[in-house]
Amino acid sequence: MIRFLDNALFSISWPWPIVIIVLSMAFIAVAAYLAKALSVSGSLSAFVMGIIVLWTTRFEGFLLFMLFFVSCTVVGKISKKIRSSTKRTEIAEKKGHRRDYVQVLSNGLMATIAALFWFFSAKDTALIMFGAAVAEATSDTFAGDIGRLSKHDPVSIRNLKPVPVGMSGGVTFLGMLGAFLSSAVIAFCWYVSFQGVSIYAAVLVCLMGFAGAVIDSYLGAYVQAHYVDPDTGMLTESDVKDGRKLELAQGIRWVDNDMVNLLSNIFSSVFALGMGTLILRLAATN
Repeated sequence: MIRFLDNALFSISWPWPIVIIVLSMAFIAVAAYLAKALSVSGSLSAFVMGIIVLWTTRFEGFLLFMLFFVSCTVVGKISKKIRSSTKRTEIAEKKGHRRDYVQVLSNGLMATIAALFWFFSAKDTALIMFGAAVAEATSDTFAGDIGRLSKHDPVSIRNLKPVPVGMSGGVTFLGMLGAFLSSAVIAFCWYVSFQGVSIYAAVLVCLMGFAGAVIDSYLGAYVQAHYVDPDTGMLTESDVKDGRKLELAQGIRWVDNDMVNLLSNIFSSVFALGMGTLILRLAATN
Protein backbone atom coordinates (compact mmCIF):
# COMPACT_ATOMS: atom_id res chain seq x y z
CA MET A 1 0.00 0.00 0.00
CA ILE A 2 2.79 2.43 0.91
CA ARG A 3 4.66 1.60 -2.29
CA PHE A 4 1.48 2.20 -4.24
CA LEU A 5 1.10 5.66 -2.68
CA ASP A 6 4.74 6.47 -3.46
CA ASN A 7 4.39 5.42 -7.08
CA ALA A 8 1.06 7.19 -7.49
CA LEU A 9 2.39 10.51 -6.22
CA PHE A 10 6.00 10.66 -7.32
CA SER A 11 5.58 9.15 -10.78
CA ILE A 12 3.46 12.02 -12.09
CA SER A 13 5.11 14.88 -13.94
CA TRP A 14 6.67 17.87 -12.22
CA PRO A 15 5.52 20.15 -10.56
CA TRP A 16 2.37 18.23 -9.59
CA PRO A 17 3.99 16.14 -6.80
CA ILE A 18 5.11 19.21 -4.85
CA VAL A 19 1.78 20.98 -5.55
CA ILE A 20 -0.17 18.02 -4.17
CA ILE A 21 2.14 17.76 -1.14
CA VAL A 22 1.83 21.45 -0.31
CA LEU A 23 -1.97 21.40 -0.65
CA SER A 24 -2.23 18.22 1.42
CA MET A 25 -0.04 19.62 4.19
CA ALA A 26 -2.04 22.83 4.17
CA PHE A 27 -5.25 20.84 4.61
CA ILE A 28 -3.77 18.82 7.50
CA ALA A 29 -2.41 21.97 9.19
CA VAL A 30 -5.77 23.74 8.96
CA ALA A 31 -7.57 20.63 10.24
CA ALA A 32 -5.18 20.43 13.21
CA TYR A 33 -5.84 24.09 14.01
CA LEU A 34 -9.63 23.70 13.76
CA ALA A 35 -9.41 20.61 15.99
CA LYS A 36 -7.58 22.80 18.54
CA ALA A 37 -4.59 20.47 18.48
CA LEU A 38 -2.22 23.19 17.21
CA SER A 39 -2.01 26.96 17.42
CA VAL A 40 -1.44 29.10 14.32
CA SER A 41 2.33 28.99 14.80
CA GLY A 42 2.20 25.27 15.56
CA SER A 43 0.18 24.61 12.40
CA LEU A 44 2.66 26.58 10.27
CA SER A 45 5.59 24.66 11.77
CA ALA A 46 3.86 21.32 11.22
CA PHE A 47 3.05 22.39 7.65
CA VAL A 48 6.74 23.01 6.85
CA MET A 49 8.01 19.88 8.60
CA GLY A 50 5.32 17.75 6.96
CA ILE A 51 6.40 18.88 3.50
CA ILE A 52 10.05 18.10 4.29
CA VAL A 53 9.35 14.68 5.80
CA LEU A 54 7.01 13.58 3.00
CA TRP A 55 9.34 14.76 0.25
CA THR A 56 12.48 13.21 1.77
CA THR A 57 11.22 9.94 3.26
CA ARG A 58 8.18 9.48 1.04
CA PHE A 59 5.07 7.95 2.61
CA GLU A 60 7.16 5.49 4.66
CA GLY A 61 8.40 8.22 6.95
CA PHE A 62 5.45 10.57 6.61
CA LEU A 63 2.88 8.01 7.77
CA LEU A 64 5.07 7.24 10.78
CA PHE A 65 5.23 10.97 11.48
CA MET A 66 1.44 11.20 11.22
CA LEU A 67 1.02 8.16 13.48
CA PHE A 68 2.90 10.05 16.18
CA PHE A 69 0.84 13.21 15.79
CA VAL A 70 -2.59 11.59 15.51
CA SER A 71 -2.07 9.02 18.27
CA CYS A 72 -0.68 11.60 20.71
CA THR A 73 -3.50 14.04 19.93
CA VAL A 74 -6.18 11.39 20.45
CA VAL A 75 -4.62 10.04 23.65
CA GLY A 76 -4.17 13.56 24.98
CA LYS A 77 -7.82 14.46 24.40
CA ILE A 78 -9.07 11.19 25.90
CA SER A 79 -6.82 11.61 28.92
CA LYS A 80 -7.99 15.19 29.46
CA LYS A 81 -11.64 14.18 29.19
CA ILE A 82 -11.24 11.37 31.72
CA ARG A 83 -9.29 13.59 34.12
CA SER A 84 -11.86 16.37 33.93
CA SER A 85 -14.38 14.05 35.56
CA THR A 86 -12.15 13.54 38.60
CA LYS A 87 -11.21 15.95 41.37
CA ARG A 88 -7.49 15.24 41.43
CA THR A 89 -5.37 18.39 41.65
CA GLU A 90 -2.71 18.75 38.97
CA ILE A 91 0.32 20.99 38.74
CA ALA A 92 -0.33 24.10 36.70
CA GLU A 93 1.34 23.95 33.28
CA LYS A 94 2.89 26.89 31.48
CA LYS A 95 1.03 26.12 28.25
CA GLY A 96 -2.27 24.57 27.32
CA HIS A 97 -2.95 21.52 25.17
CA ARG A 98 -2.89 23.47 21.91
CA ARG A 99 0.74 23.10 20.77
CA ASP A 100 2.63 26.15 19.51
CA TYR A 101 5.65 26.20 17.21
CA VAL A 102 8.11 25.69 20.07
CA GLN A 103 6.35 22.51 21.18
CA VAL A 104 6.10 21.26 17.60
CA LEU A 105 9.81 21.87 17.01
CA SER A 106 10.86 20.29 20.30
CA ASN A 107 9.12 17.06 19.26
CA GLY A 108 9.66 17.08 15.51
CA LEU A 109 12.88 18.98 14.73
CA MET A 110 15.26 16.02 15.10
CA ALA A 111 13.04 13.76 12.99
CA THR A 112 12.99 16.42 10.28
CA ILE A 113 16.80 16.74 10.41
CA ALA A 114 17.11 12.95 10.20
CA ALA A 115 14.78 12.92 7.18
CA LEU A 116 17.00 15.46 5.41
CA PHE A 117 20.06 13.45 6.40
CA TRP A 118 18.50 10.35 4.82
CA PHE A 119 17.56 12.24 1.65
CA PHE A 120 21.09 13.52 1.04
CA SER A 121 23.07 10.52 2.30
CA ALA A 122 20.81 7.46 1.82
CA LYS A 123 22.44 5.94 4.92
CA ASP A 124 20.44 3.50 7.01
CA THR A 125 21.77 5.20 10.14
CA ALA A 126 19.70 8.24 9.19
CA LEU A 127 16.58 6.06 9.18
CA ILE A 128 17.50 4.75 12.64
CA MET A 129 17.89 8.33 13.83
CA PHE A 130 14.52 9.21 12.32
CA GLY A 131 12.77 6.26 13.94
CA ALA A 132 14.29 6.95 17.36
CA ALA A 133 13.29 10.63 17.22
CA VAL A 134 9.66 9.76 16.44
CA ALA A 135 9.63 6.94 19.01
CA GLU A 136 10.95 9.22 21.76
CA ALA A 137 8.44 11.98 21.06
CA THR A 138 5.61 9.44 21.11
CA SER A 139 6.91 7.64 24.20
CA ASP A 140 7.30 10.84 26.21
CA THR A 141 3.82 12.09 25.28
CA PHE A 142 2.16 8.77 26.12
CA ALA A 143 4.05 8.60 29.43
CA GLY A 144 2.56 11.92 30.52
CA ASP A 145 -1.01 11.54 29.28
CA ILE A 146 -1.44 7.89 30.29
CA GLY A 147 0.47 8.31 33.54
CA ARG A 148 -1.99 10.97 34.69
CA LEU A 149 -4.74 8.35 34.58
CA SER A 150 -2.99 6.18 37.17
CA LYS A 151 -4.93 5.53 40.36
CA HIS A 152 -1.68 5.87 42.26
CA ASP A 153 0.00 9.23 42.79
CA PRO A 154 3.22 9.75 40.82
CA VAL A 155 6.59 9.66 42.56
CA SER A 156 9.66 11.69 41.73
CA ILE A 157 12.15 9.75 39.63
CA ARG A 158 14.74 11.63 41.67
CA ASN A 159 13.92 10.35 45.17
CA LEU A 160 10.73 8.25 44.79
CA LYS A 161 8.76 10.68 46.97
CA PRO A 162 5.13 11.51 46.01
CA VAL A 163 4.70 14.57 43.78
CA PRO A 164 1.62 16.37 42.35
CA VAL A 165 -0.01 14.87 39.25
CA GLY A 166 1.52 16.35 36.11
CA MET A 167 4.76 17.51 37.74
CA SER A 168 7.77 17.06 35.48
CA GLY A 169 9.98 14.30 36.86
CA GLY A 170 7.03 12.44 38.33
CA VAL A 171 6.53 8.88 37.11
CA THR A 172 3.98 6.08 37.50
CA PHE A 173 4.09 2.43 36.50
CA LEU A 174 1.15 3.01 34.14
CA GLY A 175 2.94 5.92 32.50
CA MET A 176 6.18 3.98 32.06
CA LEU A 177 4.24 1.04 30.60
CA GLY A 178 2.52 3.36 28.15
CA ALA A 179 5.87 4.90 27.24
CA PHE A 180 7.47 1.55 26.45
CA LEU A 181 4.51 0.11 24.53
CA SER A 182 4.09 3.25 22.41
CA SER A 183 7.80 3.23 21.58
CA ALA A 184 7.54 -0.45 20.65
CA VAL A 185 4.59 0.26 18.33
CA ILE A 186 6.48 3.04 16.57
CA ALA A 187 9.55 0.80 16.22
CA PHE A 188 7.42 -2.00 14.74
CA CYS A 189 5.76 0.36 12.25
CA TRP A 190 9.19 1.77 11.37
CA TYR A 191 10.48 -1.76 10.71
CA VAL A 192 7.49 -2.65 8.53
CA SER A 193 7.55 0.64 6.59
CA PHE A 194 11.21 0.83 5.61
CA GLN A 195 12.22 -2.23 3.63
CA GLY A 196 15.64 -3.73 4.27
CA VAL A 197 16.17 -2.37 7.79
CA SER A 198 17.42 -4.76 10.44
CA ILE A 199 15.30 -6.17 13.27
CA TYR A 200 18.20 -5.23 15.58
CA ALA A 201 17.86 -1.64 14.39
CA ALA A 202 14.14 -1.78 15.23
CA VAL A 203 14.97 -2.95 18.74
CA LEU A 204 17.41 -0.04 19.02
CA VAL A 205 14.71 2.39 17.89
CA CYS A 206 12.36 1.03 20.55
CA LEU A 207 14.92 1.18 23.36
CA MET A 208 16.15 4.66 22.44
CA GLY A 209 12.59 5.96 22.26
CA PHE A 210 11.83 4.65 25.73
CA ALA A 211 15.21 5.75 27.11
CA GLY A 212 14.51 9.27 25.89
CA ALA A 213 11.26 9.35 27.87
CA VAL A 214 13.17 8.27 30.99
CA ILE A 215 15.84 10.92 30.37
CA ASP A 216 13.02 13.45 29.97
CA SER A 217 11.79 12.58 33.47
CA TYR A 218 15.29 12.94 34.94
CA LEU A 219 15.76 16.32 33.29
CA GLY A 220 12.33 17.38 34.49
CA ALA A 221 13.22 16.38 38.05
CA TYR A 222 16.71 17.87 38.19
CA VAL A 223 17.00 20.85 35.83
CA GLN A 224 13.54 22.02 34.70
CA ALA A 225 12.37 25.25 36.31
CA HIS A 226 9.45 25.10 38.73
CA TYR A 227 7.98 28.05 40.58
CA VAL A 228 5.89 28.56 43.70
CA ASP A 229 2.37 29.92 43.34
CA PRO A 230 2.10 32.36 46.29
CA ASP A 231 -1.70 31.99 46.45
CA THR A 232 -1.88 28.20 46.64
CA GLY A 233 1.64 27.22 47.66
CA MET A 234 1.68 24.69 44.81
CA LEU A 235 4.41 24.25 42.25
CA THR A 236 3.78 25.55 38.75
CA GLU A 237 5.68 25.56 35.47
CA SER A 238 4.60 29.14 34.75
CA ASP A 239 7.00 31.85 35.89
CA VAL A 240 4.41 34.63 35.89
CA LYS A 241 0.98 35.00 37.53
CA ASP A 242 -1.18 38.10 37.19
CA GLY A 243 1.83 40.03 35.95
CA ARG A 244 3.97 39.00 38.93
CA LYS A 245 7.27 37.15 38.61
CA LEU A 246 7.13 33.97 40.67
CA GLU A 247 9.89 32.68 42.91
CA LEU A 248 12.04 29.90 41.45
CA ALA A 249 11.64 26.80 43.63
CA GLN A 250 13.94 24.40 41.77
CA GLY A 251 15.77 23.90 38.51
CA ILE A 252 17.28 26.36 36.03
CA ARG A 253 15.10 29.33 35.09
CA TRP A 254 15.60 29.10 31.30
CA VAL A 255 14.96 25.33 31.14
CA ASP A 256 11.23 24.83 30.62
CA ASN A 257 9.29 21.75 29.53
CA ASP A 258 9.86 22.49 25.84
CA MET A 259 13.63 22.62 26.38
CA VAL A 260 13.50 19.34 28.30
CA ASN A 261 11.54 17.72 25.46
CA LEU A 262 14.05 18.96 22.90
CA LEU A 263 17.07 17.80 24.92
CA SER A 264 15.67 14.32 25.50
CA ASN A 265 14.74 14.02 21.82
CA ILE A 266 18.26 15.08 20.81
CA PHE A 267 19.69 12.47 23.17
CA SER A 268 17.59 9.65 21.71
CA SER A 269 18.16 10.49 18.05
CA VAL A 270 21.90 11.24 18.31
CA PHE A 271 22.61 8.22 20.52
CA ALA A 272 20.59 6.02 18.15
CA LEU A 273 22.62 7.41 15.24
CA GLY A 274 25.88 6.48 16.98
CA MET A 275 24.72 3.05 18.09
CA GLY A 276 23.21 2.39 14.65
CA THR A 277 26.53 3.21 13.00
CA LEU A 278 28.28 0.76 15.34
CA ILE A 279 25.72 -2.00 14.70
CA LEU A 280 25.95 -1.63 10.93
CA ARG A 281 29.76 -1.70 11.04
CA LEU A 282 29.76 -4.83 13.17
CA ALA A 283 27.27 -6.46 10.82
CA ALA A 284 29.45 -5.58 7.82
CA THR A 285 32.51 -7.23 9.37
CA ASN A 286 30.71 -10.51 10.08
